[in-house]
Amino acid sequence: MKVLFKRELSNYFNTPIGYVFAVACLFFNFLFFFAGIWFVPDLVPAFWDARSASIRTYMNLLPLTFILMVPAVSMRIWAEERKSGTLELVSTLPLRDVDLVIAKFAAAWAYVGTLIVASLPLAVTIWFMGRLDWGSTLALYTGSFLMAGAYVSTGMVISSLTREQIVAFIITFFVSLYMFLSNYYIVSQHLNPAAARVIGFFSHSYHFTTFSRGLIDSADVVYYGSFIALMLTLNVWILRRER
Repeated sequence: MKVLFKRELSNYFNTPIGYVFAVACLFFNFLFFFAGIWFVPDLVPAFWDARSASIRTYMNLLPLTFILMVPAVSMRIWAEERKSGTLELVSTLPLRDVDLVIAKFAAAWAYVGTLIVASLPLAVTIWFMGRLDWGSTLALYTGSFLMAGAYVSTGMVISSLTREQIVAFIITFFVSLYMFLSNYYIVSQHLNPAAARVIGFFSHSYHFTTFSRGLIDSADVVYYGSFIALMLTLNVWILRRER
């Protein structure tokens, strides 16, 4: 399992695409963090205009980044194995299906996590410039990691259903977009209040709100943990059914 994890993780850095994609995501995140987004100034204000020693704006950008980044990361996890015919070879390894799924998930999650950790120098710089609240910053990082895991696990399930990477990318993109927007008015305006609350509760952005406020709520941690476990279980079931 450890060997498979290293193999999967190294695949993201063995090609220039992995580096180019990571650098591009970081560049635009830092750009919007300092310059802001003019059409949503309340959600993503410019750092100097906000006058707050916090990386909250940067973390608020991550859900939008995940919608584009995670489909590109997860689309190849199973689709490439199936199309190249190596899925049967991997299945012969002395690993249980659950070990195989966890190793691949951990590698993809670690890759996405490196892009989150890459913002640490920014947090340290702000700490030197002002009074950075490390407690709320820890909550932001915790929520970002958990939400990234939820998106990655969803992408893995979709990738296991097709052999075409572009199909996996498109479906994962729209599913991720829905999981983000279902908590907002653009979706809830068409529903009655009771249905809007239920659908909004199962939105990733709904449970990230508490973390963005600098708080760690056990209910939100349980939600993300349960969602990841559910997706991984579904992924194992799909592999076993194909056999």
